[in-house]
Amino acid sequence: MRFVHLILFLFVASCGYVPTDKMGADDPLIYDRSRIESADKIALFIPGALSSVNIFDASVGWEDAGYARAFYRYPGLDGMAVDHYIDPPTAAAHVAQFANRYPDKDIVMVGYSTGGLIALEAAPQITKGRAVRIAAMSTAVENGGAPSTIIRGARDVLRAINGTQSLRRADVWKWYWSGLLYGPEAVTDPDQAAAVADMVAKGEKIYVKLDPQIALAHMLALPGWELPNNLDLSDVEVAFFVGLNDPVFSTEQTSAFARRIGGVKIYGYPGQGHLLFFTRPDVFDHMLKFADGRDPLE
Repeated sequence: MRFVHLILFLFVASCGYVPTDKMGADDPLIYDRSRIESADKIALFIPGALSSVNIFDASVGWEDAGYARAFYRYPGLDGMAVDHYIDPPTAAAHVAQFANRYPDKDIVMVGYSTGGLIALEAAPQITKGRAVRIAAMSTAVENGGAPSTIIRGARDVLRAINGTQSLRRADVWKWYWSGLLYGPEAVTDPDQAAAVADMVAKGEKIYVKLDPQIALAHMLALPGWELPNNLDLSDVEVAFFVGLNDPVFSTEQTSAFARRIGGVKIYGYPGQGHLLFFTRPDVFDHMLKFADGRDPLE
């Protein structure tokens, strides 16, 4: 994995873009200060690679439940400059620093994909004496999933190219996107044809153009990321909300990651892929119940 990390870095350098983990003057966190100061609870939403904070739009109901929401932005999206790369420890320290400005407020961190890793690293740095919970949706795992994820991704892209007999994004995207939605077999399942067609059409509205600089800024650190040896989550409740057909991080990878952490509750969604925020927006209702200490499935 260190070799993969080095190759990515050299590729970036060859393009004339050498990223650093040091961000510029812009604060990546956006929030309504008055809401934060008046609320008893804060929900920190952290997206994944190539994801805008707009993926959390369906969480607006959390405000009626007494939460003030804050959102962590990634370079190149949501008004942030591409002046740094996402380094989970650095981002985690920033998130914890923000939470520690409000030591009397309970904290829940909702992390999608890479955001789950950032939340895990941030939690132990948040001052004790209040409830701290992590709801990780389609969480990433150590080393970016290592060869298993790379092989599956390449397989799915090749399957899309073969299925469409095309290299055009407009053609390949439908196949690949349907796999992210419901799993790699969805596009050829006649029982899912209507749902796939509907979601593919809607997905064009949230598709993020794959800019090489943005992609590398978001993913450069992932191949080398591992759980810190001294990570102490003994006072933190952690739950994973995952699609059981996730083609990016498999159920086996997620389960093994949960065991490494210890004490993690896993809530699985049959027939769902990596994009739960899109295909199952009710996941935010389930995570809200978890945040409030209730059974997400009650």
